[in-house]
Amino acid sequence: MIDFGYTDIHSHTLWGIDDGSRNLESSIELCRLAYESGTDYLFLTPHIVRWENAGELYDIREERTEYLQNILYNEGINLKLVKGFEILCDDDIFAIKYFLPYTLNNSRYILIEFNFRNTTEEDVSAWCDYLISNNLVPVIAHPERYDFVKNDITVIERLSDKGCLFQMNCASAVGVFGERECNVALKMLFSGYVDFIGSDAHDLRWRTTDMYMYLRDYPEELDEDLIFKALKENPEKLMKNEEINPVRYELY
Repeated sequence: MIDFGYTDIHSHTLWGIDDGSRNLESSIELCRLAYESGTDYLFLTPHIVRWENAGELYDIREERTEYLQNILYNEGINLKLVKGFEILCDDDIFAIKYFLPYTLNNSRYILIEFNFRNTTEEDVSAWCDYLISNNLVPVIAHPERYDFVKNDITVIERLSDKGCLFQMNCASAVGVFGERECNVALKMLFSGYVDFIGSDAHDLRWRTTDMYMYLRDYPEELDEDLIFKALKENPEKLMKNEEINPVRYELY
């Protein structure tokens, strides 16, 4: 199914900055694995959990991304690193007025996540409305993993109608995160509600940058055009800060 190089817009590959890679050696190997498994562009998206730490995390990300990219170049790993963050949303976000340094590749697109258990549709709707009012496009990370989505998948339609986009974790569609998560992920895939596919890589054992390991087991009847959009076309538009106009089908 996959005969093209693709883009992974969500990974925790930078070492020592969050709960992802623990050291430089692990980061290099995660990049090597991504490249060898078909990834052309790898987004580095460390967590921002508390906004008071955002400036410090930005400086660390800038320095370590440049350092890691130089190592990859010297080792012949032709993988392009792209900068971003994954931002944990809560009501503190209403106090933030300037988001640009923390978006994906300095674009209008911003990768966000929530508490998996205690978040409601009303919470997410309010946070996304605020981001949209700041001329941003919310990209919701791994929607298939949130309880409020698993309990009512139609929330995806309502968030999409607002202008939100969705990044599914590659492993979700083959059951790595659980049966309910898999069911939601497959429904979203078949109906065009997956705008991006990311590894959400954290380590070299379970949550790696090897997306092909999971992509090869996706259902054969999936629309290849939708997969191409999620892995190639939409990420390219994001990196160019171009408008993404998804085509949705019936979600059920």
